[in-house]
Amino acid sequence: MFARVARRYDLLNRVLSLGQDQRWRRFLRQAVAQAPAGPVLDLATGTGDVALGAFQRPVVGVDFCLEMLALARRKPGRPVPWRYWVAGDVQALPFAEGLFAAVTVAFGWRNFPDPVQAFGTVGRVLKKGGRLAILEFHPVQRQPWRTLHRLWQRWVIQPVGSWVSGDPQAYRYLPETSNHFLTPEALERAAALAGFSLLGRRYLGLQVACLSVFVKKG
Repeated sequence: MFARVARRYDLLNRVLSLGQDQRWRRFLRQAVAQAPAGPVLDLATGTGDVALGAFQRPVVGVDFCLEMLALARRKPGRPVPWRYWVAGDVQALPFAEGLFAAVTVAFGWRNFPDPVQAFGTVGRVLKKGGRLAILEFHPVQRQPWRTLHRLWQRWVIQPVGSWVSGDPQAYRYLPETSNHFLTPEALERAAALAGFSLLGRRYLGLQVACLSVFVKKG
């Protein structure tokens, strides 16, 4: 599915977020700026919008979709000490234990086969005291934001996403995953079971998105 929509993915992100998605990704990068020395792992990197930003440290972008990675490799990005693109699966990350000082994930955690178990595999490659920043769509709990969000999904995301991408299935799937994903509080509880503490949480875009920042204990 992600391979089918790869070429229109960036355009739709801009249109469907009213241009806010890049701003939210800047907040994500800033959330790990105070991590210990060492490289950043950008999981579910997609077309590389997070990894190509202004990190002041080495970056590795990982995704399981080769078509997305191919687009990321061809896009211009901000200079960093070094940047690699790796095809990989969050369930079996091909990296040494404690290699990374920070891990970022933008709108990918809800697509992992087991969002709870993923904290364990991410924690393995993150050094003690390292930061994990997750930017994600969660079920919107509060009114009137919940009603507005559902109307936006029904009357904008699904029809516009289907038309521009040519893939109606994909733009039914994406809203469904956010509506049935963990709440930010449930995400925090899952992180705690894997040895993470919440540093902070920030709601964005009328509570449509949430940035959760964790630190690995130890």
